[in-house]
Amino acid sequence: MMTRRTFVRGVLATSAVAAAGASYLDYETDTHDLEESVVRLSIGLNSPLKMVVLGDIHFDPLCEESYMERIARRICDLGTDLVVYTGDFMSHRVARINDLADLLSRATSRLGSFAALGNHDHWVGAYAVTQALERKGIRVLRNQSFALPDQENCFLTGLDSFWAGTPDLRIISRTPKNSRHIVVAHEPDSFPLLNDPRVKLQVSGHTHGGQVRLPVIGALILPQWGKIYQEGLFDQRESYLYVNRGVGTLFPHIRCNCRPEITVFELI
Repeated sequence: MMTRRTFVRGVLATSAVAAAGASYLDYETDTHDLEESVVRLSIGLNSPLKMVVLGDIHFDPLCEESYMERIARRICDLGTDLVVYTGDFMSHRVARINDLADLLSRATSRLGSFAALGNHDHWVGAYAVTQALERKGIRVLRNQSFALPDQENCFLTGLDSFWAGTPDLRIISRTPKNSRHIVVAHEPDSFPLLNDPRVKLQVSGHTHGGQVRLPVIGALILPQWGKIYQEGLFDQRESYLYVNRGVGTLFPHIRCNCRPEITVFELI
């Protein structure tokens, strides 16, 4: 049953879509004007680590190849140590995952590219998405850890989707007490559950930052597991969470006051 609040939000969303779609210039400014957010954090590493994070590509149904090519070129230009994807590579179908994987393989880094899966990846076919990415050298971490070279007991750990998969936090608790984990978990509202002191940084996506944000009101629509932590940097005790706004969109495929984002982490 539709409540009055839901109806009002629907009307506002429709109005925002109409306003945002009124001109091509506005569409390009909000929807394809990629922002590079630089985040500097101390998480106790042996040596500095530069990591680029992005996600929520949602390649289909628009399949904007030139846009993704531009993003891949920019990542290469940054000269990063790691590229990390927070999931939701596809939206509704897996048909063109090989084309996307080929585009992403052009975004190279010193230590390689890694990914966690999002809820949409599970819904369209987790196995197909994983196979396509790994054939192109992008390692998918499904409740798995990668020991970071040149770092003592420091791991990049990918968890399965909290909404659509089967996350297993024991992968963290089984490591030495002095370990440090950078955790990739698609849904940001999992942050309170990752209360092990070994988790120093969690990177997530999922919310698109709201995708359409209005003054005063803020985000019109937010998904399950993405209602508390919408975008940006948060901390609890000695752990950080960063919610990346993503680079793609879901219907109505526009952004309003919420630019797409890649996050450049400078970690020490």
